[in-house]
Amino acid sequence: MARVYLEALHHLQPSPESALELAALDRQCHDFAQGLALLREADARWPGRVDLLRAQAELAMLAKAFEAAGELWQRLISEDGMAGSYPVLRKVACLRQMDREDAAQCQIAACATALEAQLSKHAVELLRNPVSSRAALVPGLYLVTGNNGTGKTTLGHFLQALGFHTIDADIDIAAFCDGHRWAILRHDLSRGRPEIETGLRWLWPCARFEVTCGAFGDFERVVFVIGGFGQAVAPYIHRFDKVFHLTAPTDVIARRLEKRGSPSHRKGSPGYRSALRRNTKASSPPYPAYIIKADRPVWESCEVILASLGARPSQAAKPVRAALPICPTA
Repeated sequence: MARVYLEALHHLQPSPESALELAALDRQCHDFAQGLALLREADARWPGRVDLLRAQAELAMLAKAFEAAGELWQRLISEDGMAGSYPVLRKVACLRQMDREDAAQCQIAACATALEAQLSKHAVELLRNPVSSRAALVPGLYLVTGNNGTGKTTLGHFLQALGFHTIDADIDIAAFCDGHRWAILRHDLSRGRPEIETGLRWLWPCARFEVTCGAFGDFERVVFVIGGFGQAVAPYIHRFDKVFHLTAPTDVIARRLEKRGSPSHRKGSPGYRSALRRNTKASSPPYPAYIIKADRPVWESCEVILASLGARPSQAAKPVRAALPICPTA
């Protein structure tokens, strides 16, 4: 309903801002194609808007349209001199997801000086070392978890730039749950039943986990699932070869959440206060995990993770099966 109302307003009084709001709603609904089409039209109508260009690139990444996303990131690199290292890393990620290693190396070489200034020389050397050259890494399904603000998404983006396949759990697995029922949108569960609104929980439905992670079969390559913590991931810990849990001091979490600008975690909001309150608990997860201090550059955290993948954990060391997953299939 909100989108229908906003779309009507956009047609009556179109603007780049209303196009971005509509695309944000499409992203929430996981209708990435519709959001992309809307932003392409807006980009043609209001050329030169960096915010429209970046929103298109992000949606294309979520849609796994890496060819289109790579072209958009390249435009952003060319048109926005203040864009920093982020568009370059995302462009490299697109190229490597399409197995275009030569092009990825050319992109890194072309931007090496800027990347070294914004990241570090060591980070650039790490980027030059593709997945294909890391023969010692043990294939498997690995989970990167941690509290809000510990840098899971940023680390996932860097792993993707290195050429690893990553799964964004908040996009591909998690959903609002009410017993056995689940939905991407909170309203789809609480519609007509306002009394359950406060009881809805953001968890991992069994059906979505199986569809997403089961697609990789016996995991003949390294696959990282990025996101989640606590009760959402606990029922699935036994499905992962290793779990990496990111931690950071509370003051670092606070600064990152404030910088993020997310409405659900803005300073003083319930989400913001909850993230800070549970940070002490989140530093010690209730399941076996490799604890990684994430109050350092992301490439250093990546190196710690990759260094730990040199040997497959023994079957005896793997966690025992947890309770049945939330929202099991019928």
